Amino acid sequence: MIDYHIHPAYSIDADGTLEEFCEAAISRGIRDIAFTTHLDTDPQGDDFYVVINGERWDIRRSDWLEIYEQDIRNIGDKYEGQGLEVRLGIEVDIYPEVMENLPERFFSTDFDIVIGSVHLIDHLAISIRQHAEVIFRKYTPEQMAQMYYSKLIDGVGMPFVDVLGHIDIYRRFGRDIYGDVLDSIWMPFIDELADKMNRHNVAFEINTSSWRKGQKEPMPSREIIHALFSKGVSMVTIGSDAHIPQHVGFRVMDAMTLARDAGARGIPNYEKHR
Repeated sequence: MIDYHIHPAYSIDADGTLEEFCEAAISRGIRDIAFTTHLDTDPQGDDFYVVINGERWDIRRSDWLEIYEQDIRNIGDKYEGQGLEVRLGIEVDIYPEVMENLPERFFSTDFDIVIGSVHLIDHLAISIRQHAEVIFRKYTPEQMAQMYYSKLIDGVGMPFVDVLGHIDIYRRFGRDIYGDVLDSIWMPFIDELADKMNRHNVAFEINTSSWRKGQKEPMPSREIIHALFSKGVSMVTIGSDAHIPQHVGFRVMDAMTLARDAGARGIPNYEKHR
């Protein structure tokens, strides 16, 4: 089993050491994990930081990436003998100016996997309730979907993106305001999204955190998963989006079963973007 979406305490909203996450993975039968610390570079945002040795550093500082890379490689060496593969990953927030705001060392860092995710509309994170409510009350579902999926489709063509994260994350807080229309707002964009993912060999993840938060569907929903597979997108990863060790591996087996039911012949491993 794999879990390719784990946030250790380098992310400002996470808690737990690398060792604690690795031990949690081993205890739950997970044999392949990726640490995917947040890389949120929007200067107008309020989470423009990474935590290094208990201190917040400006995310534009390049030296933190060197420390992060070495820490992950060291922990990987430590747990290799215990049957756990540890991948160096990162989750990059996709927005129009992201390329110009990446840290200088970003492209020289030897990542195994990079998740590209859309969190921001009007510089507000729709993954945070108070921000999401502002956006969802400001825009119609159709307007919000146009902005969200335009960013997501643009992100597919960015040279560093291996996997799209939690494709329909707007469901997390959107249903209370928009209702069931959320179940279909992706449909006008699915052909363009799938075509571009196929051309750029970009995968998507099945993110299990929505199950953990009491929702009936993972992210993306089963309907989107089946739609992507029907349009030839066959690369899929699994991630718990754990921010504490106790959440590592949450329902990843259920997600793997869902992927196979949709047509996946296997779940790929990533090493150096391959």
